[in-house]
Formats: sequence, C-alpha cells, structure tokens
Amino acid sequence: MSAFFFYKNRKPRKFNYKPILYDPEEEARKERLERRIQERKREMGVLPEGEKEVKKDFKPEFVSQTRHLKKRKSREAAGQNPFYTKNWVLIIAVIVLLGLFFLWILS
Repeated sequence: MSAFFFYKNRKPRKFNYKPILYDPEEEARKERLERRIQERKREMGVLPEGEKEVKKDFKPEFVSQTRHLKKRKSREAAGQNPFYTKNWVLIIAVIVLLGLFFLWILS
C-alpha cells in the first residue's frame, strides 16, 4: 500500500488547445471587408440609407431546436390546454382533502 504524501502530489495537466482553423485576424479582416462592401452598396444606391443589419430573432430558432418547446407550440396550435386547465377539479379536490387532513390533525 502506498502512503499519501502532501508534498508529492502531482498537478493536473493544463488544457492548451490551439484551434487550427480559426484565425482572429482573418475574421476581423472579413468583417471589415463586409462593412466596406455594405458602405459602397449604400453609396451606389443598391441598399437604402436607413437599412442596417437586421438582428435575427433568436426565439423561433431556439424553439425549433428544442423538442419540448416544439411540442408545447404544436399543442397550443391544436387548441390543447396545459395540465392545470384540464384538471382543475382534481387540483381543487386535492387542496380540499389536504385542508381537511390538516384540520383533522390539528383538532
């Protein structure tokens, strides 16, 4: 059996991943080039002056990528209601029974 020594503990190796295909300078250059192209198009009248880059709405894209939100949207579109609206009588009955139970215990 080996003994545990505090002064000989090995340190974990560090994570030093260097991406091969990503070049931040190239990305910045492409972004500058795209901005210059948009400016030239606005000068030539191809694009209207006031038009700027339209922000993409994230919510529909997010909903389309998640199963449970897709199911919820399809149920709402089909006219189906959530659990609590269908079973309100059951929920009220459970609340009344719990109230009676606590009254019975306290008396």
